[in-house]
Amino acid sequence: MNKLPYRQVHLDFHTPKLPFTLGKSFNKEVFQKTLKDAHINSVTLTGRCHHGHIYYDTKLPARHPQMQGDFLMEQVDACHEIGIKSPIYVTVGWDSFSADKHPEWLERKPDNSIYGFQNYGQMEPGWKTLCFNTPYLDYLKEQIKDMMLHFISKLDGLFFDIVWQDTCCCNYCIDKMIKIGLNPESEDDRVIFAKQTEQFLKDEIYTTVQEIDKTCPIFFNEGNILPSIRSNLNEYSHLEIESLPSGEWGYQHFPTVVRYAKNLGKEYVGMTGKFHKVWADFGSYKNLAALEYETFLALAHGAKCSIGDQMYPDGTLQSATYELIGKVYNQVEQLEGYNDNSVALTEVAIVHPGVTTDSASKVDISLAGAVNILNEGQYQFDIVDLEMDWNHYKVIILPDKITLTNKIEKKIKDYLENNVGKILATYESGLNERNIFLPEWGINYVGENSFKPTYGCYGLFFNDLPKGELVLHGSGILVEPIEAEVLGKEKQPMYQRNYQHYYSHFQAPVSKFTGHPVVTRSNRVMYFTHPLFEMYKVHGVLQYKQLILSALNALLEGPIITTSLPSTGDVILNHNYEQKKLILNLLHYLPQRKAVELDTIEEVIPIHNVKVCISLDKALSKSIEINSVTDVRKHQELDYGIEDNKLEFTVPIVNGYQIIVIQYK
Repeated sequence: MNKLPYRQVHLDFHTPKLPFTLGKSFNKEVFQKTLKDAHINSVTLTGRCHHGHIYYDTKLPARHPQMQGDFLMEQVDACHEIGIKSPIYVTVGWDSFSADKHPEWLERKPDNSIYGFQNYGQMEPGWKTLCFNTPYLDYLKEQIKDMMLHFISKLDGLFFDIVWQDTCCCNYCIDKMIKIGLNPESEDDRVIFAKQTEQFLKDEIYTTVQEIDKTCPIFFNEGNILPSIRSNLNEYSHLEIESLPSGEWGYQHFPTVVRYAKNLGKEYVGMTGKFHKVWADFGSYKNLAALEYETFLALAHGAKCSIGDQMYPDGTLQSATYELIGKVYNQVEQLEGYNDNSVALTEVAIVHPGVTTDSASKVDISLAGAVNILNEGQYQFDIVDLEMDWNHYKVIILPDKITLTNKIEKKIKDYLENNVGKILATYESGLNERNIFLPEWGINYVGENSFKPTYGCYGLFFNDLPKGELVLHGSGILVEPIEAEVLGKEKQPMYQRNYQHYYSHFQAPVSKFTGHPVVTRSNRVMYFTHPLFEMYKVHGVLQYKQLILSALNALLEGPIITTSLPSTGDVILNHNYEQKKLILNLLHYLPQRKAVELDTIEEVIPIHNVKVCISLDKALSKSIEINSVTDVRKHQELDYGIEDNKLEFTVPIVNGYQIIVIQYK
């Protein structure tokens, strides 16, 4: 899969009524030169924006009132003249024009207030969300057909945005819910119906597009990619991971989502923004180091790159923005081919908590903790759902809350029966609805731990830990071993802190052993009684990470790769089977919280003389002969040695991002 351009710009154009002619200063030659100088080869252009305005010549009433001629067609033609692709953006869920004309089409909360963006009130600025169970869907499909027919021979693709349905209580939704046997008064039923509506919406849009052009690329943007995408995945031509780290996504989002999205069988794009904050932060600029990291990390994970911007209402592009983008894309152009047609060399899989329920946040907190621990430990891993093949992974991680449904139980049993892989589970993972663990866990459920927090005492197996007790900041489960070995025991605090009896500032100090384990090991399963992944993300206690990494190291009998990079580095190892190459991506950037509400990166801090050791047995499961080890960015062949089938070499400097290509016979 290598059809998508590598150096894209997502060019927003959400433009209300103006005091002047829209696009009055648009100049084709200047527009073209700006894009070419910035090394851009695809621009997503706006066909209809969140204000509901249409930017091509149409008889539909939402045509932008200050537009003369055919502004979007001018842009498309300008791009095509110089070999730049120009897919078209269409807003779906936010449309001020329709919301103002048809308030009966709006989504409604149970109290009849409205859903929307930012401030949702009638007297506040912000887009209101439209319901797809209203006649608005017919209007939307009419506009899609009109646009496709207008650009019929020039369509490079369609990007549909704001493709979700809230738990709406408008009259249309209530009537439909009752007709299909759902209870509008039940929040659970409203969630089910909202998800059904999203699936129905995508089906309707997909069918509308297919009727006109069966080859037109399509992407539906929900602002996230979760296992729930499975129901309509066949309708996507590719995936775009919208992830602006300085916005609500944060630097946690992309590294998590891409490790799931890359296994869905579609080509994928990593989308960040040029803004210091988030979309339409006019007059702001992403720090160069930050924009490099966000695009280079996409490359390292095999993704194409997209940088978000917004055109000014007069039809101009800000030159400083494209100087910034050009500095980054000039580097991307030189590096973009190295991870082509490669796959990640992974030995661990984290099961996505979305297989049980979608998270209310962009990234489930337990999943975030798991990704951070493994990334900081430099383990090579994927995130998987129940449709993916688990059998080639040596360890499956069930983080905190993977309780058993029939489908999950069958998947785990199949995995344990079909290979010699092992499982690392925490807290509720492995429990069914009757509070019974799978027999492979070798333990029985006793009940919820009444102490929160409590303490764990760990034996020599966890030799990196301090020798004293370790506070466990989280709810725990009490279990008793049946066939499992106990590797750590609980000590309770002197008192459970409450308003009647408390001790000093926080939890009471340690008291006595309870006889309950805090970690057990059976033949195939390592189990911790507390939600260590969530606890690490929430509290940042180093020892929680050390517990997981010690367990993982034992289950794997050592990782594929180790380096001397600090835990702040990213280590991503890919394999191009056809070209017989290992591609090692090393990144070192430091996001910092210098502002109250966002993280950013200001500087690149080089790391010198980074030692690398790759276990060739684990990486390739066969003996190979190494031809060369090359630092791509330095154009330098590196000295290397092999001992006990382990390849060892030193990278002189990791200056932000280095690519090391290992060629073998």
